[in-house]
Amino acid sequence: MSRRHGGTTQSADSSPIADPIADAGPGRSGSGHRAGSARSRRRKVVRSRRYKVLRIVAIVTAGVVLLTAGVGAYLYTHLVGNINTVSLGNLKNQPAAAQADAQGNTPENILVLGSQTRDGQHGVNLGNATKLGTNISDTAMLVHMSAEKQWATVVSIPRDLLVPRPECQGRTDPDVTVPATDKAMFDLAMNLGGPACAVATVEQMTGVRIDHFVEVTFNALQDMTNAVHGVQVCVPPPGINDPNYSGLVLGPGMHTVSGAQALEFVRDRHGVGDGTDLGRIQYQQMFVSSLFTKLTSNGTLSNPLTLYSIAQAVTSNLTVDSGLKSLPAMVSLAGSVKNLKNHYIQMITAPWEWPPASDTADNGRVLPGQGFDQVWADLRNDQPLPGSNAAKTYGTSATAAPTTPASAAATAVPLTTLTVQVFNGTITPNLATDATANLKALGVKASIGHSGYSGYAQTEILYPAGRQAQAQALAAQVAGAVLKQSSSVSTLTLVLGQNDPANLKGAPATTTSSGSKAPAPSISAESRSGDQNICSSLPTPVSYGGHP
Repeated sequence: MSRRHGGTTQSADSSPIADPIADAGPGRSGSGHRAGSARSRRRKVVRSRRYKVLRIVAIVTAGVVLLTAGVGAYLYTHLVGNINTVSLGNLKNQPAAAQADAQGNTPENILVLGSQTRDGQHGVNLGNATKLGTNISDTAMLVHMSAEKQWATVVSIPRDLLVPRPECQGRTDPDVTVPATDKAMFDLAMNLGGPACAVATVEQMTGVRIDHFVEVTFNALQDMTNAVHGVQVCVPPPGINDPNYSGLVLGPGMHTVSGAQALEFVRDRHGVGDGTDLGRIQYQQMFVSSLFTKLTSNGTLSNPLTLYSIAQAVTSNLTVDSGLKSLPAMVSLAGSVKNLKNHYIQMITAPWEWPPASDTADNGRVLPGQGFDQVWADLRNDQPLPGSNAAKTYGTSATAAPTTPASAAATAVPLTTLTVQVFNGTITPNLATDATANLKALGVKASIGHSGYSGYAQTEILYPAGRQAQAQALAAQVAGAVLKQSSSVSTLTLVLGQNDPANLKGAPATTTSSGSKAPAPSISAESRSGDQNICSSLPTPVSYGGHP
């Protein structure tokens, strides 16, 4: 059966996209037929071109994916293959691992070791041949990142700190055993037993389980500072002029250092403070805070090219524990660091004290000082240090601890309304400094008084007439304090005595090396927050060889 349409006979079952060759067969004629054949040919050409384009796009896309994956795999293999590893699997008597919080988050503790090895390192003023073959940790920082990665505490461990060292495998020969000792310089642990021995020494000293370690060489620091185009540092007057030791010569003011000059800056100790490692630590903390600011500002960590440059610079001069040499572990660690705000990073030197003058054998070394044990207790409990920005925002064990008011009136007086002047009534140093910091952590407006009180056996709280309720609120936080109304004071006055001095109830006391009770650690002059002005809280340089 057929029908008429436009003067052309078309089969009822013919398709509008029939084969153009069949349509052009013998017996076909007429203008309508020719127009239909042309349209069909055009449709066929368009479809053919479309399919060809799609095939090309698919092939190119697959090629790009494979190429990207191949390059990524090559870069990852290349970079990770550069890293040296040391296993921590043979460590004995390790502290318990940190427990996850209610949300399943776990804090992390990373030991950063700055190696002073000269083997294979480039630079100037690196010492003579006696330095070859050694691997002392002249710089050591224990980095604690909170469970939710909202804040971090960085504790610098003095290289000259005298602490017990456990038995370790030898650094150069694992079949050799390094014997345990009751007292040795901290930096010798890595030289004798490698980074694993340094980790074991820190764990025994602090009771903190170390999750990872990172050992950085001179070359790594120089190359990394070049990769980030320098790090800004500050030098107080009159400048640093130390050409004969580190080689650093810098005038006062702000400088951007990189490469060899950056290495000289972090190594210099003869040109700053008293010429010991302690002054150098404060400059290193300033350098690290400035480097962190550089890395986290202006999208540095979001720039793949910059990240690759940093990774390329560092990985060939890096040693880590075997658990950190994996892509997931590195990505997790980088993400944790990237999300930290430098306002909530607190850097502190582990509390120390000089040995007694009669101890000539330990001359030039330092001992654990007041608050030493409490620092590690805070880290074990995932608590920010009292007085730090993190403590003010997220709270501390001090603010969370219940109080026992001396009277009902004390409960009606918020600690944030108290203004207290703190005096040291003893010859024990730093009591007023520590107590003031602890009171501030509790929200009290506290300041240090500098003279007028001495020879106090008992801690006293002096208050003017009409301030008894405020005095009782303060007494609820200070163990063993005696309340006394006094016409000689115009504000609440805390005078610290020898009876368990400055033992704030919200900040548990610890025992120092001398056997006396000490308050929780303060945030002292040897401490800085990540966003602190880099020119503040630095020791004054000393002059070697004249002015810069």
